[in-house]
Amino acid sequence: MEYRRLQKSKSGSFLLSIPKEWIKKRGLDSGSLIKLVESEEGGLILLPEGTMEKEENIVTIKSAENLEKQIRTQYLLGANTIIIDLGKKISSMTREEVKNAISKLIGLEIIEEGISSITIQCLLQPTSIPVRSVLKRSYSLAASMHKDAEIALSEGDIELAEVVSKRDEEVDRLYFLIVRQLRSAIRNYSIAEKLGVKPIECLDLRMAARYIEGIADQSEIIAKNVMKVHGEKIDKEIINRLLELSNMAYNIHEEASQALFKGDIKLANKVISKNNEFKSKVLDFNEFLLIKQPKLSTIINSIAMHIYQIGEYGIDLAELVGF
Repeated sequence: MEYRRLQKSKSGSFLLSIPKEWIKKRGLDSGSLIKLVESEEGGLILLPEGTMEKEENIVTIKSAENLEKQIRTQYLLGANTIIIDLGKKISSMTREEVKNAISKLIGLEIIEEGISSITIQCLLQPTSIPVRSVLKRSYSLAASMHKDAEIALSEGDIELAEVVSKRDEEVDRLYFLIVRQLRSAIRNYSIAEKLGVKPIECLDLRMAARYIEGIADQSEIIAKNVMKVHGEKIDKEIINRLLELSNMAYNIHEEASQALFKGDIKLANKVISKNNEFKSKVLDFNEFLLIKQPKLSTIINSIAMHIYQIGEYGIDLAELVGF
């Protein structure tokens, strides 16, 4: 850190010299345009005109161990080009692992493939889709998964339950994209500006994305449990009470998402106030289940607990509003 002293010209303007090293590093010269942005804390951020939105970020992976995880990690860290160079012939199994990994990450494509190397590039510009638009799409998918899991439970629809289970991967893809975007926004103010987010908002948006992904994950598990109990005779009153819990959880996260996207603190507080009633209904159901149908209590209780977790994610979303 270094300090510079303000100087005042005869005309009354204030002048501040900029470090020569910074000028050279960014290829600037006399007459170059620099954008001044006031930060939330009152500081000034200097952005040279034409600052690259897409930083050149090239990484090389030299080990096949946990390859899918390595590719995902580099994607989340903002790598634009990922070169897999194992120093030997890449097996067909490893190539399939690479293809499987990039199919789960939006924007990644193989652009070059050789005997001992594979080059992957992210073709998606970081600012091409606003973060909040991706978040809304993610929530829309998660909410539809919950609703369809509820219908599958109500009607014993195994085919619909299978569809719900398969849809979770798309929510995961959107979650990874959001994380990549937010990390890019934190590193580059110009990207943050074009994505429509402030650096201070990035943590809350990341948490919101995680809660929405959680709703999708829990809905997938409910759908899988519906498939497990297929053919079992479940008391109709138990199904009705499960559906009542599910509907309450759905209303919680639906209103919470509305509050989040609109910044509606009043609506968020209304959602949070439902928490105790929701917990109480879940506990009442557990007691009722043990009396009514103890034989299937384990798996049915599991469904109830996943419904409860969905509701809790809704409460968590509401608690992000206004902070």
